[in-house]
Parts: sequence; structure tokens; C-alpha cells
Amino acid sequence: MGGLSTLVGIVGYTAILDSFPLGPPLMSSLETEFSDAPHITVENFTWSPVHIVQKFQSNEMPRPDRIVMIGLNAVSRQPGDVHACSWHGGPADELAVQERVYEAVTGIVDLENTLMIGEYFKAWPDECFTVEADMPADTFGRLVIADSEGWGQDELALTQHLGFSPLEQRQRIIAMAADIARNGHRTGVQLQEKSPDTLTPVKPFIENHAVKRSGASI
Repeated sequence: MGGLSTLVGIVGYTAILDSFPLGPPLMSSLETEFSDAPHITVENFTWSPVHIVQKFQSNEMPRPDRIVMIGLNAVSRQPGDVHACSWHGGPADELAVQERVYEAVTGIVDLENTLMIGEYFKAWPDECFTVEADMPADTFGRLVIADSEGWGQDELALTQHLGFSPLEQRQRIIAMAADIARNGHRTGVQLQEKSPDTLTPVKPFIENHAVKRSGASI
């Protein structure tokens, strides 16, 4: 079965926790989903965004005609939700790129950093999409604790604990990613537009706050 060469990359994949929506069941389920489509491959994008770019530049990883990146939403607004975006690219502020490169080389693996850095180095094909899972930043840690306490596979308990079902979220990720990987812009999935101008600003590692005490001057 032919088609555009397509790469599905899981940004923030973890190999150590099955209950995490981006954990091993996501990778194995996607590989099964595309077992009839040799032109679609699934990769673990746990590496730094800079490393991903270098893999494309060195041809260690063939540059696809279409790419679908799966990761976490930059800001959690509706935990358990999943949405998809079409990356429109475009010029980015040099300072903003430098901030994201700095985060990347310090070990932060982030979907929006990956998009921005890849755009700057012209790594992405014309058809570039994201599938983004909305969950609070502490979700992974809470799931690790549940697993260590022996109830990490209790889906009902996890749903009550988190306020959303990680299993249902994973199933939605798979369905969206599969549709987009196979159909590109012809997908039936509603696509939001994403570009450098719409990305969430990078938060500094250190914030200094000046506090004026009564009777004192700053």
C-alpha cells in the first residue's frame, strides 16, 4: 500500500510507565495501527529537539513527506482533552529561538520547543501536524506514586484521582494521530492553526521579584 512517507513522533515518550498516556502502550498501539502501512513509521522523540534536527540533517533519520508529532499541550486548560494542530511555520524572533535552544540543551523535551527549533533549521516538511494531550504538569508524578502504591493499573481509581481517564485520553490520541497520518490535510479531525506567533512564551528558570517593605526603599 503506497502513500506519502510519514513519520509519527512521540515527544515526551516514557518507557517506564504504562498508565501514562504517552507511555509504552501508545507506541505499541500506533505500531499495530500502522502495520498495514509501510510508508508510516513511529519513532520515540524523547531526544532533545536539537538532536532530532541533527538526525534529519545527517540523514540518520530520513526526512518524511508528512510528520505528526504527539506531545503534551503547553498549558493545561481542560485535563483529558486532546486536540490537533496544523503547523504553518513562518519566521520566528531570534531571541525566542535562542531561549528554546537553551531549554533544549539543558534537557527539556517539549513539543513547542521541538516545533520552533525544527522550523528555524528548516527540518519540517510542508505537511506538519501535532496531536496534543492536555494534562496537568504533575500528572506523570502522580501516576508514578499510584504505581508505587500498587494501584497504578486501576483505571477507575486513576480516573477519580486525576479527574480524567488516561486510557480514554490515549485512545483519543491514537485515533487522531492515525487519521492525520493517513490523510494529512484531508483528515476529518478538526485542526487548529499553529505557528511561531501562537506558541506559549518560554518561562525563565529564575524569576526575581522585588518586594518593597514598609518604610524601606528599593
